[in-house]
Amino acid sequence: MKEYQNLIGRIIIAAAIIIAAVIIAGAIDSAGVNIQQGFHLAGDLLR
Repeated sequence: MKEYQNLIGRIIIAAAIIIAAVIIAGAIDSAGVNIQQGFHLAGDLLR
């Protein structure tokens, strides 16, 4: 395999890892917002 093909493959893998990290970070942020809203609703119900 030529050296430039190896480099292109590594760049593609790095980009895929970065994209996956952004997607996972967004999912974690959304889950945190949902948990916060759930606690707020539970607090309102307990009053």
